[in-house]
Amino acid sequence: MPKLSALHWIALVAFLVFYGFTVFALTRDYYLRHPAPPVATTSTASAGDTPRAKVPSPSTSAIPESITESNPVLLHQQADALFVERRFPEAVRVYRRILELNPEDAEAHNDLGLALHYTGDTSAAIAQLRIAVGKAPDLQRPWLTLGFLSLQEGKDAQAKAALERARDLDPESDIGKEAVRLLGMLAER
Repeated sequence: MPKLSALHWIALVAFLVFYGFTVFALTRDYYLRHPAPPVATTSTASAGDTPRAKVPSPSTSAIPESITESNPVLLHQQADALFVERRFPEAVRVYRRILELNPEDAEAHNDLGLALHYTGDTSAAIAQLRIAVGKAPDLQRPWLTLGFLSLQEGKDAQAKAALERARDLDPESDIGKEAVRLLGMLAER
């Protein structure tokens, strides 16, 4: 077995420290990007115990029928996560709860409209988007969404008006550029 000099030992220790730090950093980064869901326990409460959450079965929703959360930031995060997971009916319930707490939230009306559209209720979606543009006529995203859904429904005049409004609010933004692209598709019809 070869003998290692002091320089070799220092290099080996430095490599091991670097390797350990790299594994730690990569693992930490992974868990920050992919947090584990909260662990629910089964309820075995007696009269004096505090109730515990029940573990939902795979076929049931993780969102209770009655949502009691009142923090709009948490509700928006929860609804957006459900939307990204394509769990639109559940997202609809959370967006409705947000609007119970703040009926003036035009972004929530916009998001509810999109979720309703993806559940198949486009007429209710368009109604929500009309509320959104009525509450915040200078907010660009609801105009774009209204134009997009109107385009999907074949309501070309309504789509054109909404998309032009979205474009005119800020033509250089990503939303404005998307409105221009959709207007181009509409002109090709």
